[in-house]
Amino acid sequence: MNRRRFLLNGGAATAILRRAQAMPPSRIRVVDIIHHTHTDFGYTELPSVIRDLQMRYLDAAIDCCQRNPDFRWTVESLATLHNWWRRSAPARRDELVSLVRSGRMDVMAMPFNQTPFLNAAQWRRMMNWIPPELWRRLDIHVAMQNDVNGIPRAGAMALLGRGVNHLLMGINADSGGPPFYRPSAFWWKMPDGGRIFVWLGEHYGSAMNYLKAARDGTRMLDDEQHVRAANAEFSSRIARIEADGYAFDRLILTFTHPLNYDNGGPFPSLAPFIAAWNRLELQPRLRLTTAADAVITMEKTVGAGIPELTGEWTDWWANGDASGPREVAASRLAKRLLAAANSSVFGAMPARGAAAVEDALGDLCLFDEHTWGSHRSVSEPYSADSLAQYTEKSDLAYRPMGSSDILLRRRVRATVDPMPAGTFAINPTPAALSGWAGEGEQRFWVERLDAHSIAPKTSVPPSSAMPNLRRDSSGWPAAASWSGMPKPLFDGPCGGFLCTQTVPPADRRTITGLHAKFDPARRRSAFRESRAAYSPATSRETPHTIVVRQEFQHPRVMHATREIELWRREPRARLRVRFDRLSSLAPEVMHLEFAFPAGHPLPVVSSGAVPFTPYRDQLKGACRDYFAIDGWAHYTTGEGHWLWVTRDAPLVCIGSPHVVERHTEEPEARHKILAIVFDNCWHTNFVADSHGTFEFQFELAWSDRMDNPGNLAEALSSDLIARVNPPFHETEEELKHIYRP
Repeated sequence: MNRRRFLLNGGAATAILRRAQAMPPSRIRVVDIIHHTHTDFGYTELPSVIRDLQMRYLDAAIDCCQRNPDFRWTVESLATLHNWWRRSAPARRDELVSLVRSGRMDVMAMPFNQTPFLNAAQWRRMMNWIPPELWRRLDIHVAMQNDVNGIPRAGAMALLGRGVNHLLMGINADSGGPPFYRPSAFWWKMPDGGRIFVWLGEHYGSAMNYLKAARDGTRMLDDEQHVRAANAEFSSRIARIEADGYAFDRLILTFTHPLNYDNGGPFPSLAPFIAAWNRLELQPRLRLTTAADAVITMEKTVGAGIPELTGEWTDWWANGDASGPREVAASRLAKRLLAAANSSVFGAMPARGAAAVEDALGDLCLFDEHTWGSHRSVSEPYSADSLAQYTEKSDLAYRPMGSSDILLRRRVRATVDPMPAGTFAINPTPAALSGWAGEGEQRFWVERLDAHSIAPKTSVPPSSAMPNLRRDSSGWPAAASWSGMPKPLFDGPCGGFLCTQTVPPADRRTITGLHAKFDPARRRSAFRESRAAYSPATSRETPHTIVVRQEFQHPRVMHATREIELWRREPRARLRVRFDRLSSLAPEVMHLEFAFPAGHPLPVVSSGAVPFTPYRDQLKGACRDYFAIDGWAHYTTGEGHWLWVTRDAPLVCIGSPHVVERHTEEPEARHKILAIVFDNCWHTNFVADSHGTFEFQFELAWSDRMDNPGNLAEALSSDLIARVNPPFHETEEELKHIYRP
């Protein structure tokens, strides 16, 4: 007899049962338990291993359902389902479909659990992960997002657009947490008026902890003694939930494998245990069911009396992505190249090219999946497992970067080849652009080329216009104004480097502890901020721009430079920053600071092409320390429009750094925006020590009118394309097989 059985057969069990008998009757009459595997593409094993393992789990779950009519299984990841479907025989597919239609299995609508860095094209791809006929056969109409601390409204709106009206959230409270009390339910209203029913549940593996008293290694014990002991412990937990204010007579709990709550398989003994519980007529009654059945039943029961909430659901875990700046930059370049390749200037995309676009977007969605690396990434950053997992993760950024680049070049070549000999400029973006096209000796200036257009190279006369610059003591521009502007394009720091570091003995454990139990005084003593020192700036002029370059120094970087290029004819500036981060495992956050004229309101940003105003348009309790954005911030005033665009670093904070601040109030310095260019504060599966050369580029623009800041931001963050067309045409064989997408 092991120790657990001894205790349960002795006085400990008797004490538990007596406490349970003394408790008042529970208001909760039914608890729905959803059994699934939490899918991390990585973390416990290499992503490629996980993909195979998850397909094996699905086969095992089908067999469990066939063997025991009481067993239920929910497929959390649509990507797993799709991988399994493509390799399975027709008869096996029919078994799955039959189980789904009988309500014994269920398939969720999300391919995987997502970070908030997806753009609109990626969310479209997410909602078309499987063929439409398969979606219909599986009757998919519920979504699940686990682990991650939020989900963009763009994702919720994409789900609603596919007829998915229910969302289950099983947030992991580590380093962030749910936005308000859980378990609870609410209607989440979207900007377009649509709304989705949200079950804000406990941690995705919560049910296995509620039933610890009847667990014995790899099985649940279903004899009366253990079932009653589990009921007593379960009742105690239920009583605590009710004491906290939970008022529904139903509850939903999710169950993952007790020994592997991430990437664990089916637990067949769960069904006999629940059957034994209900045979004993214990309260509350347990129901092993699917996610769709549970959440739809819950909505019918409580939907009329729950609150309706609005706002963006910003994610605490988004800062982890900043631990890999190069890979994030590669993924964002790939997204820009795909958007350019799809431009109407090139005509309709051929079928072969459209398939390449979907493949690249699929990789980019997987890159933006929430699992960044091994659970050893911080504890053993240079282990084979950590390096191997991040290699596979990185490939999901670099591979689409390469494939989208060749796709765009083919689109350009196939479009320009039939034209006369000469040099052409192409603007594949949705807004008119001025700027440089081409490189080296082929570089030339293009003035106001219309959106989605192509034109022969023309000679643009040099301009004598000059922005009015106010420089700081080092010669770096501190403000820049053009004729007709009431206030400067920027006014204060423009790419100022500052670093927030832990003060020893503070470390990642300190950061984790601050998230769990926030103490402002402890937070202030745990961190220090330091700014860069700057060498004298140098300036040079081109016929169309003014360029100012400056080196800077900071103890955490070497070979650091920043360069700002200011357009002569229009209020626009481009900033490039390059530095080598010195290797260190110590947690730190690096920012680049920008200041617009004082008095500016909070900017509007967007996620997945859905705009929101930080602080004011968020769910209460969602992350305000930083924001994952599409890449732009729009300041609207009575004196015009200021647009800030980041190509490579889509994580920002407003006012000042808010490292582990659990910030709630609107900052006073609303006119300041800071790009987070590096953050390795996470304590588990993000990159511990990215080092070497990092490069970042930013665009600033002003206009008295700005109807579509998202389109303009896409244009400003892209490059005009130059194409030299030779005096001969390619052969049809070359065009057909090599140069056409």
